[in-house]
Amino acid sequence: MKERKITYVSGLYYYSRNGKSSFPHKIISEIEESVKLTPWYKSNIICYADSKETAKILDNHGLYVHNIFDNAPNQILINKAHKMKHWIMYNAVKEFNDVVWIDWDTYLLKPIDQHFENKCLKSIHPKFTYIHNYWATVNCSVYYLNQSYLELMEKSFHSILSEPNDELLWKSVLPENIRSLKQYWLDDYVINVWEEEDFKKITKNTYFLHLRNFELLKSL
Repeated sequence: MKERKITYVSGLYYYSRNGKSSFPHKIISEIEESVKLTPWYKSNIICYADSKETAKILDNHGLYVHNIFDNAPNQILINKAHKMKHWIMYNAVKEFNDVVWIDWDTYLLKPIDQHFENKCLKSIHPKFTYIHNYWATVNCSVYYLNQSYLELMEKSFHSILSEPNDELLWKSVLPENIRSLKQYWLDDYVINVWEEEDFKKITKNTYFLHLRNFELLKSL
C-alpha cells in the first residue's frame, strides 16, 4: 500500500473583485514576517501565483513557486480575491491528492510530525480551523483537503454568495450541521489567536497559531 504524503501549499495573488484589482501589500508583509519567524515554510511549502510578478515576489523570499495560474478561467481571474485560493487548492489536490493550505498570518509552534498528518488523514473529509461562532462557520487559515471533495469544489465555484469570500464558497456546499461534525475540524491543532488571552487555548496538540498580527507573539 502506497504511503500517503501531505503536500503543504500557499500562494500570492492580486485581490481582484469583479475585475478590479489591488496590489496585495498586506499579504506580502505577512510573508516577510512569516518566513522569518517560521523557516520551515521556506523549505516545505510549495507556492502558487497568479502572475509572473507575484511569482517573483515569492521567489525573492526564498519560496518555491510550483505554478503560475495566469491562465485560469476568467471567472477565477476577475474574482481572485475569493476564488484564486479555492482554485489553487483545487489544482493542488488534483496533482498531489492530500494537501494542507497554510495562510501567511500563521506561526508554526512545533515541527509537523506524523501525529499532525494522521489527524488530517484519518478520514476523507476536509478539515478546517475551528473558531467558536466564526461568522463564515469554516475557517481556512489552515485546512486539509483531498480528492474526495473535488466535485463539491467544482460546484462551489458557481455558488451565489452573500459576499465574496472563499470560506463562504465552502460553506455553500458543506453540511449545514458541520459545527457538530467532528470529522471536519482540526480542533486544537490550530488555534486562532486574536487576543493575548487566546494563548491559554494552546494544548500539547497545537501546531499552528493563526494570528491577528505577529506582534502578539511577543506575549507568547
